[in-house]
Amino acid sequence: MSLRAAALALSFCAFAADAAAAPKTSGAVSVKGGEGNIEKRGKKPLGHVLARHLDMAVAIDAQSKTLEAQLGAVSSRYATTRSITPGSPYLGGTQRNAVGGNLRDYNETEVEAGLPLWLPGQRDAMEATVSTGVIEIEEKMGLRRLDVAGLLRDAWWNAQRAAREVNVAKSRVTMAREIGADMTRRVELGDAAQGDALLAKNELLAAETELAQAEGAEKVARVTYAALTGGAPPDGALETVKPAGDIEDHPALRTPLAALRRAETQLQLVEATPIDNPDIGVFGRQEHNRQYSTDTSQPITDQLTNATTVGVRIRIPLPTDGRQAPRRAEAEAEMTRARAEYEKAKRVILAEIKAARVNLAAARKASGLAAQRLSVANEQFDLSRKSFALGEINAFDLYRVRQLQLDAQRAQAAASVAVGQAASRVNQAQGYAP
Repeated sequence: MSLRAAALALSFCAFAADAAAAPKTSGAVSVKGGEGNIEKRGKKPLGHVLARHLDMAVAIDAQSKTLEAQLGAVSSRYATTRSITPGSPYLGGTQRNAVGGNLRDYNETEVEAGLPLWLPGQRDAMEATVSTGVIEIEEKMGLRRLDVAGLLRDAWWNAQRAAREVNVAKSRVTMAREIGADMTRRVELGDAAQGDALLAKNELLAAETELAQAEGAEKVARVTYAALTGGAPPDGALETVKPAGDIEDHPALRTPLAALRRAETQLQLVEATPIDNPDIGVFGRQEHNRQYSTDTSQPITDQLTNATTVGVRIRIPLPTDGRQAPRRAEAEAEMTRARAEYEKAKRVILAEIKAARVNLAAARKASGLAAQRLSVANEQFDLSRKSFALGEINAFDLYRVRQLQLDAQRAQAAASVAVGQAASRVNQAQGYAP
């Protein structure tokens, strides 16, 4: 082997250590323990940020604000249950004047005041419907918080995946420049054809194109996450896998269960209100008239009469099936719907939890295999660079092995993110929304 070839071999061996390294830069994110913990290399961990970011996201979420307004509206019905009357008191009056007949200057004035009355047990039944209605809205708010947590988790891992792809692209650009510089030296020394230099240049341009696209995708992913949180970036550690809790505490189960309780109290209110509320009122009447006789055989008499009376008036509606049957049927139908929703949600949640755990186990296994594949690819590329430096293989063979290493790097990056995302899906399936 000539001195020139030996020098080139030493030059290629100097870069072999860089090729064996995984495509992670000082700012790369990594998954710790396969449980979705993300940290910045070279930086102090920021701690789990899901709870803080979730509070920020819920604070600007339109549906959450709507539910808060609905909660206030339902709570305001407590004012009715604390009132002495289920409706509004009323005040009325009449005025009558005679325009003909033998009652000269007759007039009558009546004033009445009254209010609706509570039926027996109606007030307590209505208060129960308000209480269960408030609980139902609160459970809907908890379910919406879980939905927002799911959006955050997806956006977070999209950003982490984009960051990993940027790291792989940066590694590709760095290696392409190193190999390109070696190719240029070999061409200048006459040990390689011009085609090898063009091949290296083509690889560098392809690597730079991939990097530009990856950086653009990363910016988009970070902007998307910041839009959900109101400006917080997807940096730090998201969460860890939480232990399984009581499935009955799952927000997706608590919500239909609360709807069922509200429907039950609504049926009780229907039974406690078989008729419209009766009214009771008091009235006062004052009458004035001047009486006279129109009989020609009698002398004309002129007599002034006045009267003032006070009374009580009550109105009691009568029950009918036409009024009560539809209201009872509607309440029973709502109970049936809520019970069916609860049973369906329970089946779906159990299946989602099982699927999420299976997916996490598969992701961890795949991540381990991807790491082994990357280790083999790094060793293979290291040997190929040495063989190329010694002239045992050509440039096409070197880049073919390099492509295998790139594929392994991409697979390892995707697998590590998949582990974290699978861990988040387990928490999501279990209803964890801090």
